Amino acid sequence: MRKYLEQLRYKRRPVKLNAEIGVEVKKVDTAKKYLLPVKVINLSLQGCCFITHTVLLNGKHLFLEDIGSKEIEIQIYLPKNLIKTLAKVIWFDYAEEYKGFKVGLSFEFVKDSNLNFLKQYLSSKDSA
Repeated sequence: MRKYLEQLRYKRRPVKLNAEIGVEVKKVDTAKKYLLPVKVINLSLQGCCFITHTVLLNGKHLFLEDIGSKEIEIQIYLPKNLIKTLAKVIWFDYAEEYKGFKVGLSFEFVKDSNLNFLKQYLSSKDSA
C-alpha cells in the first residue's frame, strides 16, 4: 500500500460523500451486478478512498481476485453533481477505526464532464 501512496500525483482531500459501487459477481456461467452503498473519505483528481462493510457477495470476494486489474464502476454524489466513472481497485485493507474496509481506487475518466465536475468541487473545497 505504501508504494502506491508515494505515487500519488494529486493531493487527496478529506471528504464525507455518499457513493455507490457497481460490482459484478460471476458464478459458473452467470453474472449478476450489484450496487453497494459506500462512503468516500478522501478524493482527488486521480482517485478516491472509500469505506465498505461488504467484501463478500455470494461467496465471492469483491476486491481480492485479480487486484491489479479489478475494475468497478463508482458513482459519487457531489453536492451539485453526480460523477459516474470506471475505476481500478489499487488496494484494500481492514480499518479498525471504521470497523470496515478501506478501498483505494484509481479513476479512469471516460467523460470530460466528470473530470470538470470533480475539478470544480475540489477547487471549491480549496477556497473554503
